[in-house]
Amino acid sequence: MPQGYYTIEQWTQAKQGAEPQWIAVLHTPSGQSLTAAEQALAKLGRPGFYRLVHTQRVIWAEKQNGKLHLRKSHAGSPKSMESMRQMFERCGGRYPIEEVREARRQAKRDKGRKP
Repeated sequence: MPQGYYTIEQWTQAKQGAEPQWIAVLHTPSGQSLTAAEQALAKLGRPGFYRLVHTQRVIWAEKQNGKLHLRKSHAGSPKSMESMRQMFERCGGRYPIEEVREARRQAKRDKGRKP
């Protein structure tokens, strides 16, 4: 089961002074199928030219000891993608390993407490 989400984008024609571009019009929840994304587009009911972009992997590339280190994770929603982007900027591109480990420990503790 995919852990990412779909972004449905619509192609816009060039308007006066603007370049044509893809505009996000809808995001599906994490774990939805391609069929579910297509059904969401059908419900939108707007004619046009669309693309469905499956966003799943995020890669934080950082130099360590002269080599590029890739830290890979899943983006479950536009919100989680934005959160990771903000962390990257806040940390100046240096992966906050202790902060991430503590967040995982906390999530594990919280999961154990749920009824």
